[in-house]
Amino acid sequence: MYRSFMPAQHVTLLTLAGLLTACAHARSGAIAAAGEGSCLLSTGEVSARAPTITIGLSDAVDPRHAPYPRTDAERIVFRHLYETPVRVDCDGHVLAGLADRWEKVDGGRRWTFHLREDAQFWDGAPVTAQDIVFGRGGVGYTLGAPDKSTVALTFAKERDDVPSLLGDPSLAVTKPAPDSSWPIGTGAYWATSATTTAQEIRAHTTHGDTLVFKFAASGDARDLLDAGVDLLITRDRALRDYAATLPNHTVVALPWDRAYVLVTAEAGGTRFDAGGLEQAVRAEARRAEDGWWLDLRGCAIARDTAPPASTGQHRILYSRGDPTARELAGRLAALTHAVATGRAPDDFSAALASGKDWGYVVALPRVTADGCRSAKDLLPSWPASFTALVDTRPTAIVRRGVARWTVDQDGAVHLVP
Repeated sequence: MYRSFMPAQHVTLLTLAGLLTACAHARSGAIAAAGEGSCLLSTGEVSARAPTITIGLSDAVDPRHAPYPRTDAERIVFRHLYETPVRVDCDGHVLAGLADRWEKVDGGRRWTFHLREDAQFWDGAPVTAQDIVFGRGGVGYTLGAPDKSTVALTFAKERDDVPSLLGDPSLAVTKPAPDSSWPIGTGAYWATSATTTAQEIRAHTTHGDTLVFKFAASGDARDLLDAGVDLLITRDRALRDYAATLPNHTVVALPWDRAYVLVTAEAGGTRFDAGGLEQAVRAEARRAEDGWWLDLRGCAIARDTAPPASTGQHRILYSRGDPTARELAGRLAALTHAVATGRAPDDFSAALASGKDWGYVVALPRVTADGCRSAKDLLPSWPASFTALVDTRPTAIVRRGVARWTVDQDGAVHLVP
C-alpha cells in the first residue's frame, strides 16, 4: 500500500505549564494535568470503555518470558495480564496493585503491605503473601510473610517514603499452567494457548471484556493503524509522523524510558566521540545521560576478577529484535572498525554473560525500582566498562474517545484499572 507522508509534526511530552495550549492541538496529546490524574494520557472524553479494545504490536511476544518483559510489545501485554504487589505511576507515586493498603512500622525500617481481599489467580485460587515472597529478596532489604495476606518489607535503614521496590515487574505474581504456554497470572485479563495465534493474542475478563493484541501480518505497523487499532506504541519516528496525519488519533510522546550503553571489557570505556549517535537511529533519541548502572558498589554482586578471554574477533553484538540496538551497533562498528553482529534475544543474553566479544550494545531501563536486581538480570558479572550512547522514548498512538490509558514509571501504558 502506497502512503504519502506529510511533514513531521513536533510532538513533545508537555509540561503542566503548557498543557492547556497543547491540548487544543488536534493531533497531539499529553500526559494529563494533575487534577485529572497526572499520568493519564489526554486523548479526549471517554464516556464508557468499549467491551473490545485492540492494541497493535510491533514486536514479538514470547509467553515464556512472562512476567518480565524484554520488548515493548511484551511490556504492554504482560502489564495487562500480570500484577505486581503495587504499581508505580509515571510520577513515582506508589499505587494499589495486589496490595491495597500499607503502613510504616518501626520508623520506616519495616513496611507491611496488605493484599486486597479479592486477590486471586485466573483459576480462582487465592493469592497469598507466600506467593509473593517465595524465593525473592534483594540487596538491603528482606521480604517476609507474617500471615497469608500480609507482606513485610524490612530495610537496614529507615525509609520515610512508601518504597517502590514491590512495583518491580520481576515481582509480578505467576504460577505454572500445565496446559498453556502462558503462566497463570492475577490480572483482570487472562490469556492461554487457546486464545493465542500467530496473528493475535486475545485476553478476556470474567465480565466479558476483551483485549485483542494484534500483530502486523505484513511487518508494517502502518497497516495496524489503517485497520483501526485503538493503541499502538512505537519508537519509529516515521510511524509517529504517519500517525499524525490520521484523523481521530492522538500522538503522545511518552517519558524517556530506555538507555543504550556499550558494554566492553576495556578499562575506562571506549575512546570515541558518542556525539551525534541520536541521528543514527530511527527512534526519537537524545544524547544519553548517566544512570543507575554506573554505581553498583552497594549491590554485592559477585564479580569475576578478570575479564573473559576474547575470541579475537573485533565484533559488536546486539539483540536482533531491537532495531535501535542494530542501528547503533552498525554506527559504532563503522567508527571503531569492528563488525556488527546480531543475535536472537536469548542468544544475545548468553553471549553478554560470556563476555568473549569485544563489545555489546545493551538496552537498559532508565528508571528501575531495584537497580541491583536490574543489574543482576541485565548486566554481566565480568568487570565491564559502560559507555553511554543514547536515551530513547516511545510514542503512544491512541484512538481518541475509546478508553482511558495511564503510564507507569517504567513507561508502560495500560488501561486505567
